Amino acid sequence: MKVISSLLLSSLIGISGIVVTPNFSQAQTTQSQGQQTAVTSPKTTSLFVNLTTDDSWRGAMAIGFAEKVLQQGHPTTIFLNVSAVNLASQKLPQHTNGITGKTLQQMLQEFIAQGGSVLICPSCMKQGGISDNDLIQGVKMGSPQATQSLLFEDNVRVMSW
Repeated sequence: MKVISSLLLSSLIGISGIVVTPNFSQAQTTQSQGQQTAVTSPKTTSLFVNLTTDDSWRGAMAIGFAEKVLQQGHPTTIFLNVSAVNLASQKLPQHTNGITGKTLQQMLQEFIAQGGSVLICPSCMKQGGISDNDLIQGVKMGSPQATQSLLFEDNVRVMSW
C-alpha cells in the first residue's frame, strides 16, 4: 500500500517517473502458522498504469509496456488523467510516435481490442474541454470508486508516466 500511496502522491504533485515493483512475474509467499500462502501469482497480479501525459514518447512507452503486460496474461488498466485525456479525444489532432509509426490513440485502440481497460478522468476531461461524445470507443469513464477498486486490490502493481 505504501507504493500505491507514494505513486499517487507523486502523480498529484506533478513528479513524473517510473516505478517498478520487483518480482512482478514471480509468486511471493508468506508464512502463516506454518502454512505457506501465495500472496501474488502471475495469473492474478494486475497492472494499473497512471498516464498523465500526451507526449508521444512517454505515452508510447506507457501504452507499449501495458500492452506487453496484458499479452502476458495480467489484467491491465491504463488511467488517462491530466493531459493524457487528450489521447482519447477524436476531435484533437494526434501525433505519430517515431518508433511505432502509430498515433497513441491507435495504440490505445489496439490495447482495448486486446482486452485492456482504459479509464479516463472526468474532471480532467472537463478541464481539457473534452466531452463524452469526443471519446474513442472503449474508453470508460473513471470515478473514485472505479479507480480505487482497482488500486486497492491485493495483487496490483502501479506504474506512472
